[in-house]
Formats: sequence, structure tokens, C-alpha cells
Amino acid sequence: MNWHEEYDVVVVGSGAGGLVAAITAASQGLKTVIIEKGEVWGGSSALSGGGLWIPNNHVSKNAGLQDSEEEALTYMQEIIKDIGPSSTYERKEAYVKNGHQMVKFLEEIGMKWVAGSLYPDYYPEKPGGKIGRSIEGEIFDARLLGDFEHTIRKGEIEAPLPLYSGKVASLPKAFTNVKDFSTVIGMFLNGFKHKIMGRHALSIGAGLVSHLMKIALEQNVAIKLSTPLKDLLFENDKVVGVKTEKDGQPLYIKSKSVILAGGGFERNSELRNKYHNVGTEWTSASQDNTGDMLLIAQKHTLDTALLDDAWWGPTTLDATGSRKFLVYERSMPHSVIVDQTGSRYFNESQSYTDAGHAILDRQEKNGKAIHSWLIMESRHRNKYLFGDMLPKRTPKEAIESGFLIKADTIEELAKKCHIDYAGLKAEIERFNTFAEKGIDEDFGRGNSVYDNYYGDPRYGNPNLGSIIKAPFYACKIYPGDLGTKGGIVANEYGQALRNNIPIEGLYATGNCSASVMGRVYPGPGSTIGPTTVFGYISANHIKENLAKLGESESKIV
Repeated sequence: MNWHEEYDVVVVGSGAGGLVAAITAASQGLKTVIIEKGEVWGGSSALSGGGLWIPNNHVSKNAGLQDSEEEALTYMQEIIKDIGPSSTYERKEAYVKNGHQMVKFLEEIGMKWVAGSLYPDYYPEKPGGKIGRSIEGEIFDARLLGDFEHTIRKGEIEAPLPLYSGKVASLPKAFTNVKDFSTVIGMFLNGFKHKIMGRHALSIGAGLVSHLMKIALEQNVAIKLSTPLKDLLFENDKVVGVKTEKDGQPLYIKSKSVILAGGGFERNSELRNKYHNVGTEWTSASQDNTGDMLLIAQKHTLDTALLDDAWWGPTTLDATGSRKFLVYERSMPHSVIVDQTGSRYFNESQSYTDAGHAILDRQEKNGKAIHSWLIMESRHRNKYLFGDMLPKRTPKEAIESGFLIKADTIEELAKKCHIDYAGLKAEIERFNTFAEKGIDEDFGRGNSVYDNYYGDPRYGNPNLGSIIKAPFYACKIYPGDLGTKGGIVANEYGQALRNNIPIEGLYATGNCSASVMGRVYPGPGSTIGPTTVFGYISANHIKENLAKLGESESKIV
């Protein structure tokens, strides 16, 4: 092989997992490069809320959380029921034991963390469940990145001001009570402070990857943009390098180890139809995630799992095709989600992944859930934020474009939306009795602390409010996602497997791999948490193996 370059570690992908893997490797003296397919860097992590679900971390504990590895393992064992090859006890144990060590390590070399003290696990009532395990990076000044400031990946919708995901729950209800209003005013004042000081302040996902990129550059990690992975190169079942491409020409990079830390197959229509029976139009993931690593893995017969699953969530599309992944909108009072028969079929306030599964399951049963409808009455629109629409401010174009359907009666709304009126009328009447009593007898909406987190605390049940007062609104709901969650199976050390046997020198983390979380979403940051932790684990394992190899060679000499 005529190698063009040589490194100790090649990391594929520049999202949070790839950056942490590269930082960890480089900090241990390993010559490291990140290759990134896109012209921009940051992956889907840059488009995310930027949280990391890391049990037993010192940042959360310093903010008052009482937690332990034992409680975290109990929780994960309890909620991750569908135990597949990616969700073994050993993988979960490795995640819990290494997560808090990673947080400390990154802090020691420059990362600054903020605790999401009020953000619950998504099943907080389960054994081992907690409130406050999520952390995120401090707001970051992107000017510190030099030329890389201008190549970070940007999404369809940018945050109007730098904010913390742990405080986002105050936004939709800011105009309903003094506490949340004060929190949001504080966020605006903080954002204004950054602006008048001339900073390019980035927060949530963009802020997280920006700070990690700064650390990676300080650790002398080489970054190659517009350099897609084309193939893995093996010798005697050991990875010896990668074939990539630069400026249209093949580029062969020799390496002792390769860490695959790229995205899934969210933007590959053929793969989405094959494994999910949905297209690509509803995903919120990076445009560059077209399944390259899955196709390469299948070419080399690597083990894969969970290919039929994703980090699902109810999603809307506006007239331009822009996606809005619904988190808080469906939890506020005076709203329900129904299928085309007018029937509710799940707890609208539950975790987005569970809600997405519910839509897909309903579609499989009756074929009338894609699309579904989010029904809101006037008080929902008058009190709460909906996407970027302020309360009492529904833009004309939202109605005229058909994004929101508006009607003066439920019958008129049903007719305009082609929903079965008899079914919808009966469902709304039943739901209103639940709202009056404060108990959802059908799906338990509002029973969980997680449900309440995005609710209105002025209500007896923060998630229930009757649907009586006109005008009424409806919005189409689709099963979108934050990314696919199936791919290469890795063991507790992050090593990619073939026939359940580790492949020497090859590691996988992130959405190109099968998630340790199985088919659930344990808490806020359950995508970025695993990709960073297993990136950290993988890089440490590489260093340990190289050290052992060095000791062995010295003994032979």
C-alpha cells in the first residue's frame, strides 16, 4: 500500500463523540486525526440540545444531586428491557463507571460544565431514577476557534439567544408566571451581555462541540474537512488504515487504530425505507448522515443491531419543509394528539422516543397515525410558546400555508383536517372530563415528574387542560427522529465486533453504532452521553493496548 499519511489514531466524524475520542487519544501522546465528510464540522451534535446524561458525575453532585454507580446501573437495568448485544450489562457498567471519569478528565483540560439540576430522568419514578443527571457545556465564545469559527455546522433553526437546555422548560410558559418569566429574562440579559461584549456566543449543541473543538486543537488533533471515509483497510483481520478522499482524489491513511464516530443512516432513503418504513423528510439529523459507515460495516460483515430503531420523536413540517422536533409543545395543557380517526393513543407528555414509537405502532395497527394531529385550543396559543411563535401571535402565514389549521368549532376543525368527527368529538369530550378531574384515566398523562417538567405548574395536573374555547388549531404530526440508533455492535471497550469477536484496532461509537440504551431514552442527553463516553473508553483502550504491545516488544528485544 502506498500510504499518503500515518497516524496512531484516525477518528471518523467530528461530532461530540469523535471530538472526545480524539481529545482523549491526543492527550495520551497519540498522533490523532479527525476526518470529516462534510465541509462543516460538529455533526448532529452541533444541532442538538447539547446535554449529556452522565450518572454520578461530580458537576451534578456539586449542585446537590445524590447519586451513585449502583443506582445508575439499577435504573438502566430496570428500563432497558430489550437486552440486545449492544445493551449488555458489561456495556452499561462501562458507561456508568467511565462517564463521570470522562467529565472530570475533560474539565481538567479546559471544559467548563453546567448542571441541569431540574431536568428529570425520563422515567424518574423507576428504581434508581433521579432528577438532575444531565450536564452541558458553558456558553462558549466561538471567536476562540480562529478559522474554525466559520465552519461549524448550522441547523435550520438557530437559537435566538445563547441559553442552557436545563432552563428551556421555562421558555414556553414564560408569560404565565413570575418564576419562569424571571428565568427567561435572565437568559435574555445574559445573551445581551455576550452581544455587547462582542462575543460570538454559542450554547447548547453548538456551544458544546465548539468548546470541545478548541480543546482538540489545543491537543494538536489534526482536522480534515471534506474528507469522507471510503473504506476500512485490513491486514490479517486487523485494521491498518483507511481509504478516504480529498479533493476528488484517493487518500490512504495508515493508522494503528480507527474509531468510527460518525452519524447513522438518517438521510439515506433506501436504508430508511428498508429498516424503518419511513423516508428521510422528517429527521432532524445532519444532512451528511447517509449511512456510509453502515454500508462499509456490512461490506466487511461486522456485527450490527437495532437497525430498525431510531431516536424517535413527534415532529412537524412547516410550508418550507423545515422540521420542528416537538418537546414541550405537546406537554402543555389544552392540547391532545389524535390519529385520523380522532382517537388519542398515547401519553402526549411522555419521552419523545416513546411517543415516536407510539406513532409507529399505531400506524402499523390501523394505518391512520401517519400523519397524526396535535389539537390545541385558544388557551394553548394564548399562553404558551409554539416553536418560534409567541403566545397570542400566530403569524398569518402559519395559517395561510396550512401549517396550522384554524377553526371555530371542533366539527369544522375535523372537516378541514379530514378527521372522523364522531371519533374526535367523543375523544375531546372524554379528555375534558380527565382535565376537570386532573387525572388521565387512559394514558396517565401528568403522572410522572418528567411529564410535569414541561407542564404548567398553575394547574392541578400540569399537563391537562380542557379543549373547549374557540378558536381551535391543529398541526400535522410525523414520526421524526434525532438520528438512527442502530449500527455496528461494540463491546464494553468500544471495540467493533465480527461474529461477536473484537476486531483489533477498530472501534465504534455514536449513531453509527448500536446504542447501549437499547430502545429507550433514559434521560436528557442519552445520545451525546453514550457517544462521548464510548469515544473516551475507546481511546483509553487503544492507549492501553499500545502500551502492552510496547512492553511485549521490549521484552522480546
